[in-house]
Amino acid sequence: MKSWYHRITSPLGRFVSANHGYVAAAMLISMFVLGYTSMIGNSAIVDEVAHISAGYSYLHFGDYRLNPEHPPLMKDLAALPLQFMNLKFPNNTADWTTEVNGEWDTGWDFLYNMGNNADAILFWARLPILIFATLFGVLLYVYSRRRWGIQVGLLALFFYALSPNIIAHSILVTTDIGASVFIFIALITFGRFARKPTAQNMLLLSFALAGAQLAKFSAILLYPLLAGVTLMMVWLYKHPESVGQRFRTYAGGLVAASGLSALWIYLFYWPHVWNMSTAVQDRLIVGSLVAANSTVYSNALVWISHVPLMKPAAQYLLGVVMVSGRVAGGNVTYFNGMVTDQSFKWYFPETVLLKTQVSLLIMAFVVAGVMLWRYFHHRPFKAFDQFKTSFQKHTLEWTLGAFAAFYFVVSILGNLNLGIRHILPIYIPIFVLTAIGTIHLMRRLAASKWQEMAGIVFAVLIFWYGASTIAAAPNFLSYFNELIGGGANAENYFTDSSVDWGQDLLRLRDYINSNPQINHIAVDYFGGGLVQYYFCDRAYDDLGHLIENSSGYDCTHSKVEIWHSSYGRYTGQYIAVSETYLENDRYFSAISGQQGYGYLRAMKPIAKIGNSIYVYKLY
Repeated sequence: MKSWYHRITSPLGRFVSANHGYVAAAMLISMFVLGYTSMIGNSAIVDEVAHISAGYSYLHFGDYRLNPEHPPLMKDLAALPLQFMNLKFPNNTADWTTEVNGEWDTGWDFLYNMGNNADAILFWARLPILIFATLFGVLLYVYSRRRWGIQVGLLALFFYALSPNIIAHSILVTTDIGASVFIFIALITFGRFARKPTAQNMLLLSFALAGAQLAKFSAILLYPLLAGVTLMMVWLYKHPESVGQRFRTYAGGLVAASGLSALWIYLFYWPHVWNMSTAVQDRLIVGSLVAANSTVYSNALVWISHVPLMKPAAQYLLGVVMVSGRVAGGNVTYFNGMVTDQSFKWYFPETVLLKTQVSLLIMAFVVAGVMLWRYFHHRPFKAFDQFKTSFQKHTLEWTLGAFAAFYFVVSILGNLNLGIRHILPIYIPIFVLTAIGTIHLMRRLAASKWQEMAGIVFAVLIFWYGASTIAAAPNFLSYFNELIGGGANAENYFTDSSVDWGQDLLRLRDYINSNPQINHIAVDYFGGGLVQYYFCDRAYDDLGHLIENSSGYDCTHSKVEIWHSSYGRYTGQYIAVSETYLENDRYFSAISGQQGYGYLRAMKPIAKIGNSIYVYKLY
């Protein structure tokens, strides 16, 4: 007689196997709905101000003078719907005509000061990113199912579709979800080439590498990583039998794919600079590379830009140099109550520990522990032989793991701590590897006395994973796991894009409007929204024309007063401060010798808006 466990799991397993496509579709619909409902309630985050206006200008003017430190692919995708809207663009201001990379002021004007509908722009720019992320879920599931089976495919998709970190960055016009997706595509395309090193697969790899580079410059790490894996293939593979033949086949193929990827990048950049004059590009290069050690790069790029047909190459290389300098230069970072303008080596390990669902951490650590136990328990001196055999059979799996480890270590060694988005590309490989290992372990336990216990634990972990995401909605950007009690306690650990990127200005507006006792409130807001746009009236000149600049607002009757910590101690009744400003103030007030927001940090806020804006009642 079947046990209660088999009476439940057997028909459930048959149902899932028979309807796996519908199950996958339900996950993707859930992802889209969760993302959409969060997206429409989010105000602009910091980087969207520059990215949206830049993307619009690329497609509309064929000019890449804005935001050159990020590649164009995701900005282009976001800006496509905007080309069909009747929008005004500030291309007659000094920020466009004479300034060097006036991306921020141009972005503020485009979104908020020209009479455009900022909320409509945000919606239509973000929607393609969410659709893109959702459609990738289809690819992830189909690929994983075909390679590792239905169960692995469904579990990998489940991890992806219900990851609060993935959802959070699938609804923003930034480069992070694009980098994560295209890097993973490049890795699996490399795995395809490793199995069958044909000219066709080499060509596909070149496109995948180019796509990753066009999504985010950090994807340049793929080249040394794949070179290292390729050398391992030359060393450990058995076919072709000659080492020289293997080197020509695999290393030669990777070199060819890398060279072709540079060509595809060049061709993609070309329409983005065809209306950009050499004088504008030279001004951009010289003005963007102002550090003392950047002169040699500046001179070289100016020289390249003057070579016929080389403007696209100069523009791409400018972005690479700018990002390298940005990473080396550091940023003001708050971490565990400390603030520095450099970096913390434990920042990213703790970020992963606290912003990843506990259930996924448990499964990932168990899978890793089981793998290590299998390698070293019975025959510790045969570990390399086991690795050699495993690498030959599972090159892709080892490549995914090597990439996640390599990217993570490089991020730790860098000097820029701005949030989990900087290591987001490691998550999709982790989802896949954890799914493979978990399903393999469950199959092994199915024939043991631990079958029922393992099934119950697995069910609890899966339920916990989904429930933690749904409970966090719509505040996915500020998600923290149960180890610290959720995002409400984030101020003890992190600021910036891991918690507060400016996403909650609309929710602050709703809070103020729903609390009539708040007649006046000071607001110190960090983000890409404009407080005046949402809390003040538009201003017109004497002829009744809208004033299309930053002074075009009449805040006479507004409840809101713009405030900053440098103004001194606020003496009114209510004040709302973004968490990033509240905690990073420790650094700036110490430099200036002012009190800053120390008096607010000693108080308990009466409300936390989306975990990122703190509201205080002073008396």
